[in-house]
Amino acid sequence: MVRTEVEQSPSGELSAEKIREQLELLVQDHVFRSSKRSIEFLRYVVEQTLKGYADQIKERTIGVEVFGRAPSYDTNMDHVVRTAAIELRKRLAIYYGEEKHRSELRMSLVPGSYIPRFTLPIQPPEPEISMGSDSTSLAAVTQVEIAISPQPESIPPTAVSAPRRRSLLLVGVSLVVLSIASTIAVGRFHTHSGQDLFWRPLLDTPGSVLIAVGDVPNGPPTPTTPGADEESSLPILHTASSANVPFADAVTIASVVGVLEAHGKKVLIRRESASSFSDLREGPVVLIGAFNNEWSLRLTHQLRYTLSLDSEKHLIYIKDIKNPVARTWSWRTDQPTEHKRGAGGPVVQDYALISRIWNSDTGHVVVVIGGLYTYGTQAAGEFLTDPQLMQAVSAAIPPDGNHRNVQIVLGTTVTDDTPGPPRVLAVSVE
Repeated sequence: MVRTEVEQSPSGELSAEKIREQLELLVQDHVFRSSKRSIEFLRYVVEQTLKGYADQIKERTIGVEVFGRAPSYDTNMDHVVRTAAIELRKRLAIYYGEEKHRSELRMSLVPGSYIPRFTLPIQPPEPEISMGSDSTSLAAVTQVEIAISPQPESIPPTAVSAPRRRSLLLVGVSLVVLSIASTIAVGRFHTHSGQDLFWRPLLDTPGSVLIAVGDVPNGPPTPTTPGADEESSLPILHTASSANVPFADAVTIASVVGVLEAHGKKVLIRRESASSFSDLREGPVVLIGAFNNEWSLRLTHQLRYTLSLDSEKHLIYIKDIKNPVARTWSWRTDQPTEHKRGAGGPVVQDYALISRIWNSDTGHVVVVIGGLYTYGTQAAGEFLTDPQLMQAVSAAIPPDGNHRNVQIVLGTTVTDDTPGPPRVLAVSVE
């Protein structure tokens, strides 16, 4: 597979030697040095591909040869390869997101597989025809049609009668109209993808987007006052005094910034504690974090799905106001902070709530991305920035619903302290 890509490369720069050189740059970088698992995973799939064994790179093979699983291990119960692949994709995204690496040979995993893909550095994009409005599109397409229409010199003027000229003109106009209709149809179909529909209100709003990230929590939240009605009051957050950001929140920041900047949006990043209500009134906002971000709690409090606390059962959970007694989507606050599940051990689940809110008080859209624990936040960030995953909710988001509230509840299975692929559990549009 690599041999074919190298042969088809127009510059012939994708040699095995250069690929191995790039591999060493990657594994020695600070993004990878802290993850032995990502290094071993990447080395294995790259070397297998360079040796011509790409077709043998399967989940079970990686589990056995990289992670020491038994040849007969159950891949449905043990997600070590899938979770390691998610972690590897994220570290690659963070690495190549740094400006100093933009000119390097790029490595990624082919979507839907564990086979690596090697490409030359991204070149500056060519100018594109804007699809911002129908009038712009009509003008651009008309110019293209005129440019490729037959030249007058090819038909002697005296050889074409008036009816013939009218017929040719009608044919030309018909072709232009068909081209315009096709272009608009393609544009509308493309913008109806789940990812485009979700992010469109932020992308269509002029100006920058504020990302407000929660602080490191200092223990679980507590009720507002002892004996207070937890169904109607907001939990009290306790945050550490350090200015650090949780790792999962940092990964989510990188993913969201990548999507926004790819559409030309300027991004401002601040701590939630340093973001005031007046900041939220200046433009669209993305809030990262749930029980470590007070704005997330406040702005989702009146929606169908809310972030709630059950102190008696030591639970934080996502409450459905249509089924308020349920505690299905919950996380125990008295359990260990590390979750490395061995074979036959208990399954660890985390949950996340994504909310896109039209806030009438600020006059702007607010997106809330938060897990009950860090795993949920990381899984939610992955979901919102992966077009294939977002297709699962594309049918539920109305194309003209910029002012509609959209909520998505996700679940993720945690393996070796790493969240697995996010699963859509519920969607609400109000």
